[in-house]
Amino acid sequence: MARFILNLESNKPLYKQIVDYYETSIINGSLQIGTSLPTERDLALKLGVNRSTVTTAYAELRANGLITSKQGSGTRVSKEAADLLPDHSITWSKLRNHHLVEDSSIFSKVTNYMNEPSFINFLSGSVAPDLCLARTASDLIPFTTRSESYPPIASRVAQSLCYLLDGEVTPDNMVITSSLEHALLIAVKCFLNPGDTIAVEEPVNYSNLNMLLASGIKINWFSSERPLTNQLIEKENIQLVVTSSLYDHSTYTTSTIQKRKKLLSQCEKWNIPILELHDAQFFMQPSREKLRSYYELGQDRKMVLQIGHMTGISPGISIGWILGPENVIERVHDLQIQLSLNPPPILLELVENILNSDEMNDHFEKVSRELINRKQEVLHKLSALQDHITILDQDDPTAIWFDFTPALNQHEVFDSLLEAKILLLIYGHDHAVRMKLPLSYVRKEALLEGTSRLIAVLNRLHIMQYAEIY
Repeated sequence: MARFILNLESNKPLYKQIVDYYETSIINGSLQIGTSLPTERDLALKLGVNRSTVTTAYAELRANGLITSKQGSGTRVSKEAADLLPDHSITWSKLRNHHLVEDSSIFSKVTNYMNEPSFINFLSGSVAPDLCLARTASDLIPFTTRSESYPPIASRVAQSLCYLLDGEVTPDNMVITSSLEHALLIAVKCFLNPGDTIAVEEPVNYSNLNMLLASGIKINWFSSERPLTNQLIEKENIQLVVTSSLYDHSTYTTSTIQKRKKLLSQCEKWNIPILELHDAQFFMQPSREKLRSYYELGQDRKMVLQIGHMTGISPGISIGWILGPENVIERVHDLQIQLSLNPPPILLELVENILNSDEMNDHFEKVSRELINRKQEVLHKLSALQDHITILDQDDPTAIWFDFTPALNQHEVFDSLLEAKILLLIYGHDHAVRMKLPLSYVRKEALLEGTSRLIAVLNRLHIMQYAEIY
């Protein structure tokens, strides 16, 4: 910041020069929100003026809302300064994104821990590098030199994805994106405006909600135990319902299908679209009791938009998709073009070659065998907790689901796991805490280490529970 010198020959009063200097400094960003100002005594000595001159100047700045004074904290640039400045003025504070939830308890806790090298993230949503088809750029070269040379068309990639999804989907109802994040951004722009309120069904991978929060969207939570009510829909003016196609032991029951149909009918009544986050694993054999997704159940109602992505090609490379009714997909495609979010042609060509290669089929079989081995090793380690947890019987080879029944709520369990530098999907279910331990999101060494930390945390929580009872 430029040195402040009073002009003793000016007709402008000295106190007014001080006011103008600090107001200009705040407007041009030299003084940021919260910056400390000198005390009246120190500034008077520095400028060579009577203290009363500085007192008068500070009083006017406070009256204008530009600074604030508090006993013990001194005088600082006010938090409200940016809102009280003239409309034509620009400051960094005015330009910052007010939609970001910097003080969100969940995300601030997670961020603090994620910067540590020993942190194990079981919620990355991406296949671990050691399970990818290609681990380096050179491994991808064979898929860029196919003899067949066709223009890379998104519809051909969509056709291959529809085949792998093993559902009642067609390329006409799909838009291809470069990533899950792009798919979510387009979907949000289709349905929502900053300040809108949505309802999110638990369980959900919280990392998928970052973009919603950053867009200024307000969230209300609901679950099978805390259903979405008509009163909440009306009171909060819910604009969108977000759900997830997570594999879950409870989702193999007829009652869960009925709950999904009930939610579909409820949203249809209130004319609320549903956005379904689909966590697909293409190297997983479909279960004989595979739960039908909201998209499949609601196809005749044409009110569900499904987004998902495929990872496992190479670290950092993914392909996303959006599924929906044809009239909505037309709007989605138009918006994708407007936002310049079309997948790069080279990515489409690469993905198409990989999805139709013999190497991919061989890779699926290799990964399937590896996941079986991982599951056996993890279950063996978890056997140490056989008296404290209930392993759920299901066919999901990509994860282990289990229930833990402590005398603690899920937030306390979540915090305990974070302290052990583990990020895991947990949620309350039937007076227990249900956990999903994915087998494919981290390297094998990290998986086994994370399991050991998990066992230590749950043992400690169980001892605490026992001590409180007795």
